[in-house]
Amino acid sequence: MRNVIKRRQADGKWLCAAPYGYIINNQQQFEIVPTEADIVRRIYDHYNNDGWGYKKIANYLTEQGVPTPRMSECERRAAAGEPVRRKTKAAWAIVTVQGILDNDFYIGTFRQAKYTRAKINGKDVKRDEEEHIVIENHHQPIIDYRTFATTRALREKRSTANYRG
Repeated sequence: MRNVIKRRQADGKWLCAAPYGYIINNQQQFEIVPTEADIVRRIYDHYNNDGWGYKKIANYLTEQGVPTPRMSECERRAAAGEPVRRKTKAAWAIVTVQGILDNDFYIGTFRQAKYTRAKINGKDVKRDEEEHIVIENHHQPIIDYRTFATTRALREKRSTANYRG
């Protein structure tokens, strides 16, 4: 099983659900969802240009009634006629916003094998960046590289690593 997963990752095949803003079409390629892509761009804009933090962005999206990534997925499944049993929350989580801002998938980079596991039921262990399987310009980007680089620089600058507890 592990070898099959490694081979699929090396071939550039996606193994999980598509990130927010994308869907996987019938040809197994990533397709941009225009409404969700607009929300991703707004998240980056609020973080970079307005100076908002994760919590303020999450609260803003919740107040505006923007569907969360899980809600969007369930709505898509319901529209396709598939049964949906999963319950979803209407509130955006801080971790969701942080994950969108951290993910280099939105600039067209396909990155896999970020985590590994010692045993089947063991905990995920983060791998070094040199060990990741990275394919540049794999799919159509939602944001440009300059915006993503600005976000990375701001994250480094804003991080509070001076905890003295």
